[in-house]
Amino acid sequence: GKVVQPGAVLVLRSTVPPGTLRNRFGPLVEKYSGLKAGVDFHPAANPEFLREGSAIEDFFDAGRVVIGAETQAIAEQIAELYPAVRGERIFTTLESAEFAKYVDNSWHALKVAFANEVGRVVEGFGGDVEETARIFLADHKLNLSGKYLRPGFAFGGSCLPKDVRGLESLAKHHGVSLPVVSAILPSNEEQIRKDVAAILATGARRIGLLGVSFKPGVDDCRESPVLAVAEQL
Repeated sequence: GKVVQPGAVLVLRSTVPPGTLRNRFGPLVEKYSGLKAGVDFHPAANPEFLREGSAIEDFFDAGRVVIGAETQAIAEQIAELYPAVRGERIFTTLESAEFAKYVDNSWHALKVAFANEVGRVVEGFGGDVEETARIFLADHKLNLSGKYLRPGFAFGGSCLPKDVRGLESLAKHHGVSLPVVSAILPSNEEQIRKDVAAILATGARRIGLLGVSFKPGVDDCRESPVLAVAEQL
């Protein structure tokens, strides 16, 4: 008999690399069913965001339900499975839905590693780790928010580069290793190098810089990444 019934919506919950549904899963089902993906059956991605030990609570209070599908109708059909689940419904592409869990878990891992590095520095100068955490976590405007989390250009200005260097210096003074924090500035510099390479690849000989401060709405050019780009060009 048929492996897949015509009209079936095949929803993948597992974490898979972007492109799996389109390039591997769909063709495999086509091979063994004789049906055509996107016509006779519909692959879709619906990643789960469940923590071990609190999966039931996380399921019903999800914060968001992410559905990757080729059409709005298929996405809405999947969304009907979640009438009692609280959270925003996000309809997106197959690849964006597949990638979502990688972003989330890498971010959570980074948070743990960052917090542990901060803790090591606090212990190094004899401070109070719990008090440091309490102060940090009290800020829901910037520290615990979506601020600074949208991919874009490199950071600059008078605060972020200076204070990252300051934390590195403090840690070195107390003999504490900070692999995560020490990677922040090199990562930022890589963003500048990438953009310089993209500009050079155009072959253009005349370049316009629309604003040279380190961020919009200010006139502060200290450690402006735009000026770093200009210098490298």
